[in-house]
Amino acid sequence: MSSPRRRVLVALLATILAMLAVPGLPAHAADKNPQLSVSIQSLSPSRLGAGSTVTMTGTVTNHDGHAWTNVQAYLVIPAVPFTTRSQVEDAIDNGDAYTGVRVVDAGAFDDLGDLAPKQTRRFSVRVPYDQLHISGAEGVYPVGVQILGTDTGGERSNDAIARATTFLPLVSGGHQRVAASVVWPFLMPNRRGYNGDYVDTTGLLRDVSAGGQLRNLLDLAASTSGRASTALIDPALLVGVDDLVRGRRLPEGVTLTPEQKAEAQRFLDDLLAFTRRQGSWVLGFDRPDVLALSNNPDLEVPLKTAIDRATDSALTTFQLYGRQVSWPSMHGVTASLLRDLRGSGDSPVIVTSDALPSWDRRLGSVVQYVTPNGPMPLLVTDVLDAGVPGQDSVVTLRQRILSEAALATLQREIDPKSRADAITMVDPRWNPGPQWAAGRLSAAFEAPFTSPTSLESMLTRPLTSYSGKVAAATDRPLTRAQLKAAARIVSRGSALSSVIPQSDEVDDALAQDVASVLGIRWRENPGTGTAIAKKLAKEAGAELGKIKIKAPASVTLSSSKGGFPITIRNDTDEAIRVGVSLDSSNPALSIPDVKPVDIGAGERRTLTVDIDLGRQNTTSLTARLKSTDGKTIGQPSESFNVRSSKIGVVLWVAMGVAALLVLAALVRRFSRRRRRTRVASERPADDDD
Repeated sequence: MSSPRRRVLVALLATILAMLAVPGLPAHAADKNPQLSVSIQSLSPSRLGAGSTVTMTGTVTNHDGHAWTNVQAYLVIPAVPFTTRSQVEDAIDNGDAYTGVRVVDAGAFDDLGDLAPKQTRRFSVRVPYDQLHISGAEGVYPVGVQILGTDTGGERSNDAIARATTFLPLVSGGHQRVAASVVWPFLMPNRRGYNGDYVDTTGLLRDVSAGGQLRNLLDLAASTSGRASTALIDPALLVGVDDLVRGRRLPEGVTLTPEQKAEAQRFLDDLLAFTRRQGSWVLGFDRPDVLALSNNPDLEVPLKTAIDRATDSALTTFQLYGRQVSWPSMHGVTASLLRDLRGSGDSPVIVTSDALPSWDRRLGSVVQYVTPNGPMPLLVTDVLDAGVPGQDSVVTLRQRILSEAALATLQREIDPKSRADAITMVDPRWNPGPQWAAGRLSAAFEAPFTSPTSLESMLTRPLTSYSGKVAAATDRPLTRAQLKAAARIVSRGSALSSVIPQSDEVDDALAQDVASVLGIRWRENPGTGTAIAKKLAKEAGAELGKIKIKAPASVTLSSSKGGFPITIRNDTDEAIRVGVSLDSSNPALSIPDVKPVDIGAGERRTLTVDIDLGRQNTTSLTARLKSTDGKTIGQPSESFNVRSSKIGVVLWVAMGVAALLVLAALVRRFSRRRRRTRVASERPADDDD
């Protein structure tokens, strides 16, 4: 018997046995827990139509410690589609819900053979339209692949050992177009450690290099239409990649080759080009924990000011602009938080549908929410295929957009006021893989019922209002201890910058230090975050402590007025401008401040302080450094005494009289001597009588 005929008979026999074992072969979940994963890599067509042959390809990976034999892949699809979002959600929420029937016709499934531990195999299933056995009604058909196999004990269950699901819309022409868009978040995946260096430089470099997660995500995003994309940028990522290029904040012993730096520079250039072309929304530096800030109003203003400065300085450095946006955690949104984030009313907040219990798709993904401080826009994220089996891929993203749009346009047929759309935000940790082009994401925006739309353009349109409640937050924000430590960085850092004439660079660095310990990322490791914040605050205080003031141990004036020296020593690496103020133990005594003077890095300067004790005999003084804006900074000098010898007017008169008497005596003596000399000279020489 020829090989082709043998394969046909084997396939027919397998089909007959499968059909005899389980009539109808409903797609139930497996009753075991096999460790296999499935990814759908291609699906055609992207939109179902009469006569279409459905072809699906992908991979299945065995994560078990044992092999699976006689592995087969089957296409699964139901006879009737979903026509509403609620039907899809109900099916996903109920894992045992009826979602389809395996297509077991000969040639419609793929024999993969044996699958060894850690092995990955590709599958391909091709099913003609008439073998799908669908009704052909308009809607969204869940379509997927189920993997069957035999375990090491020879047991072969009709329950799938692995599966993956996506959606396939069937919508005829003539329907209304709905807005379709993708939000692409680019967040900083790395953080600074206790010593200020990045903890995983190698990982960050890998992410931005060819084949890395961020590189793949950027390449996929850049391939989409500018009208259908919005970049969501964390400025900390821009700074972090630039640090790689310039060799900053690298751990000891880590050096990058010129080729590695070139990879990082290429990613940075491409990311900036993408954001400038597509338009961007900008997060606060390192995605701050806005809930923690809102819960601590006494610390919020200085910390938020520092975050804003870190954000603005990064945008200025990289010549980027965009709309400011906040992104709280999934379950970290409250009504009071939205009130605090409202600002001028033009900065959106990204929330999940869980945060707005009364929100419905008909309101649209971008809604207006009215706070006590006024209205503000909210972007509501609600993923259609969240919770379905299988790994995310470019294909599942494409089908998600198309299916959302199909359900939205069908809803508008019965609800003309519906604002349902097909806006989706991808997971910032998602890696579309180096073969992302095979997923043909662009097809999502070529359908007759989708309209590529950016978020910026949506904000220029009238928004529907969400008037329901906001759910209570269940996420635990950063601790107050961590925020207080960050606030100490601000206070000590601002004191230092107040005496540095050219302080922009210092202020920007301090702002980044503050923002770097306020990110949501620290919720997972609050102890380390607090320790780093305290260390940064201590370092800021230590730098300020390098500016010292020294006064004399004591001063004695010859009168009530006089002067004495004060020495200022600058051991920092920056030139400073600082003055001196003096506090007296006698409140009746007021001493003018010494005007600020410039002192170079590593230099010292001695100033003369003028004082008038008036009627006071003595006073105790303390010298303090003072910034140009009048703030007292640093540690004061040791207290010292200033006293007057009090040589008064009477004493001065007495001394003057004494001087006159002495002078008179001298004049008198001189006059007598002179008179005697004259008399002697006038006496005759022969006058002997």
